[in-house]
Amino acid sequence: MLSVDHYELIRRKRLVDGLSIRAISRELGHSRKTIRKALKHATPPGYQRCQPVALPVMDKVGQMVHAWLEQDRQRPPKQRHMAQRIYERLRDEHSFKGSASTVRRYVSKLKATGQEVFMPLQFDPGEEAQVDWHSGWIIENGVQRKVQFFCMRLCYSKASFVIAYERADLVSFLDGHVRTFEYFGGVPRRLAYDNLKSAVIHVGKGRDRVLNETFKKLRCHYVFETRFCNIARGNEKGDVENLAKRSERTYLTPLPEVTSLDELNAHLLACCKKDLDLPGARPHQDRLRSALLEEDRRGFIELQATTFEACEPIDTTIDKRSLVTVATNSYSAPTRWAHHPVRVKMFVDSVELWCEHQRVAVHDRCHGKGQYILEPTHYLSLLRIKPGSLDNARPFKGMLKGNGRGWGRDFDHLRRELEYRYEGEGTKKFINVLLLFTEYVDDEVRQAVCRCVQRRAFSDEAVLGVLRHEPIDHTHRPLDLSDRPELLHVGNGIRPAAMYDRLRHCQNEEVIASPPRHSR
Repeated sequence: MLSVDHYELIRRKRLVDGLSIRAISRELGHSRKTIRKALKHATPPGYQRCQPVALPVMDKVGQMVHAWLEQDRQRPPKQRHMAQRIYERLRDEHSFKGSASTVRRYVSKLKATGQEVFMPLQFDPGEEAQVDWHSGWIIENGVQRKVQFFCMRLCYSKASFVIAYERADLVSFLDGHVRTFEYFGGVPRRLAYDNLKSAVIHVGKGRDRVLNETFKKLRCHYVFETRFCNIARGNEKGDVENLAKRSERTYLTPLPEVTSLDELNAHLLACCKKDLDLPGARPHQDRLRSALLEEDRRGFIELQATTFEACEPIDTTIDKRSLVTVATNSYSAPTRWAHHPVRVKMFVDSVELWCEHQRVAVHDRCHGKGQYILEPTHYLSLLRIKPGSLDNARPFKGMLKGNGRGWGRDFDHLRRELEYRYEGEGTKKFINVLLLFTEYVDDEVRQAVCRCVQRRAFSDEAVLGVLRHEPIDHTHRPLDLSDRPELLHVGNGIRPAAMYDRLRHCQNEEVIASPPRHSR
């Protein structure tokens, strides 16, 4: 087979030197057919088959092998036919006489030609964003633990937003949307998801989906459209899949060492803003993502005047212990609402209890299991009729110790003195002091008890008297007028007493100067 150098020599002698084909053939020793081929093709065309290679040994079993591979598409990936297994079945079940290498070449060719073909996509500004979850590890207060991350990426500008949550539940899913829309400054016209449980209850045939009612409320509030991927087709939302990889390998590498999720989210927000200085994807690689994001915003749906309430509502009843149990944790309510219907609003970081259209209690949300989240003031009124439960009631455990959680050591001292001085009535008097928390501010009650202990005035009447008649000192910060320079030179309002003497003198002169009035 002639090389490129041979072709070049032949073409030069014919096209430059003007030799005939016969002369070139005699000089170089090539046939005239070869000379004409070199003149026809600038470079050696190589060997080309006129017909595909015949595989007579596979002709009888080819359709069977193809059928086996098609059936494998519906079976678990780890239980599909390999080429060696196909050869063994052909040999044992169908008396196949060919070799294993022949089967391997045949199967390899079938798989290569049967692979999926993808369509290149292009999106308009503000047209679509893609949403997904991914998990990652962090070091929080010296302990390594797993955290869930909500991700959203715009398909046009590739602007991204990532935020961390304790768990990938419905409430976090809703809250992630609200925070992301606020960060982007608008709502993409369409959002793409896989079939995650926070949005999809049931996957039907084709594009048929049964959606979560709360998710439908979110979609109704922001009026965006949705697109759901086919099952096991993560490539249909490749932008957010790439964001998840970048988050794991860049934002979270090395493992962030933080003291709380708030600190972690501040780090993630800084990473997302830093990525806006990167170039966009083709064909916009000559522009920054920050500029492309501005074009995205012009195509967004405007944010609503009211923010969507990102919570999971749960309708239940407050039990006889004045507790509401949701997600295995029990939250307290004021005892007057026991046995009443209640709507629980589960937010990401708080739990609100609503009875008769009014909020009756708010708690920090507990992400543990089987915990009690109790507010002692909810049960104080119950002590009037159940004073014996003071020592063993769960809400009051540890409240008399000076451990930073409870009322403080002054209350412990007051109780001992009351029970010593008044014997059986001492506990009731102490409960009367505790009931003051339902009428006065917590700090005021604590300061009043502290004063009475210092004065050795051990009685509930003394504490009540301090609250009613003695002002409680509150620490006030100086008024900041840095944003009102016109008020910086205003006086303090103090006037000298002499001005009142002058005013009185002026009034006396007016009385003397005025004529007397005569009655009829």
